[in-house]
Amino acid sequence: MHSTALYSLTGKTLSSKCECFKKSGSSKFRGTSKSVFSVTHSSGNHVAALALAANLQRIPAYVVHYHIVTLIIPISGGGLISGVVVGAKSRNPAIRVLGAEPKGADDAAQSKACGRLITLSHTNTIADGLRASLGDITWPIVRDLVDDIITVDDEEILEAMRYNYEVLKVAVEPSAAIGLAAVLSDNSKKNSRWNCSQNIGIVISGGNVDLGALWELFSRITRT
Repeated sequence: MHSTALYSLTGKTLSSKCECFKKSGSSKFRGTSKSVFSVTHSSGNHVAALALAANLQRIPAYVVHYHIVTLIIPISGGGLISGVVVGAKSRNPAIRVLGAEPKGADDAAQSKACGRLITLSHTNTIADGLRASLGDITWPIVRDLVDDIITVDDEEILEAMRYNYEVLKVAVEPSAAIGLAAVLSDNSKKNSRWNCSQNIGIVISGGNVDLGALWELFSRITRT
């Protein structure tokens, strides 16, 4: 999804990949269905061979050419961003992949900063889907391939949720709004390494939001 309003706000072309529209309401369906629906991205001879093999099996095959310069992915346990960064950089090593993480659950940012896996004893964020920690399998991928981590606070996540609802007309959970929050954050705007990209892809990872809890949270923040 694209929005001229968000372009006017950020000065960047934002392409939102709405995984929240998948069956079950999140990106998780992609991983769990991998053994049933196999996907490959390539060109040239491999594409011809793939097309022939798919034709023999009477199944569809898709070839994708992607021109996004920077990808921003929510990061928690690291499964989603690990899959994205391996796939993206195998096709285009120059592409920049950034993780977006709540400040109240910033184990990935701390791990990247000190070069070793950090596990937090306590997390505090409205983005409940991003409270998990990196593990032994995902940490080496994040360490070696993810370019950097942008951290945002809960107020920035709520503001990004509002833009998703009002501008994109997409109902997202807090964890899924964090990519847009990262683009809009002062943390991003002040960093020339992150802010130079004009074409940015954002993964909206899920839309399973408890509206009752959300309105209560909005009311509490407004009162304070």
